[in-house]
Amino acid sequence: MSKALLTLLSTMVLASCAQLPPTPTPQPQQPRQTADVAWYPTHLYRGLRVVAGTVNQIDWSRASFGVSGNPATLSLFNNMAHAAAFPCWLRISVDVPGNPPPPPLVVGDLTIPNPPPGGANAGPWPVVFDNVPPGHWSIARATIGGASNNAASDRAAAVFTAMAHAPLPTALVRDGSAVGCH
Repeated sequence: MSKALLTLLSTMVLASCAQLPPTPTPQPQQPRQTADVAWYPTHLYRGLRVVAGTVNQIDWSRASFGVSGNPATLSLFNNMAHAAAFPCWLRISVDVPGNPPPPPLVVGDLTIPNPPPGGANAGPWPVVFDNVPPGHWSIARATIGGASNNAASDRAAAVFTAMAHAPLPTALVRDGSAVGCH
């Protein structure tokens, strides 16, 4: 063996035996200084229309899920105080932070199907309690998706229809001025 080859081999053996300096042990992450806020479910309601000429068959189109106003929103209410105002109602559940009852301007989360149907934006959707008029909540058009109120209304209709017709529905139909809504 040549002297150069022996030197190379011995250098390699020594290098393989050399120990690297120990890496410092990572410090555990410190808990956040803010306490986790408890979330609770609250029921919200949307008045629904029925298809003309049917026996209380719900109109699952934009007619029941109209986005309007300035700024454009979809309105929901925390009760059916005026149950007779609509033939049928849809009840959904929204997760709200804090303790009941919610204060105005609290923002809850609405879980929607994933992937969202009808081209709607992914969820959860923020739902704002503004209490104007009393009991009023709203979902912004930008949250729902769509370049116009009609497009957002179509997307909202697709999402709520999917929620109501899922094998385990997350939106439930309730009678209003009509009996036997379906």
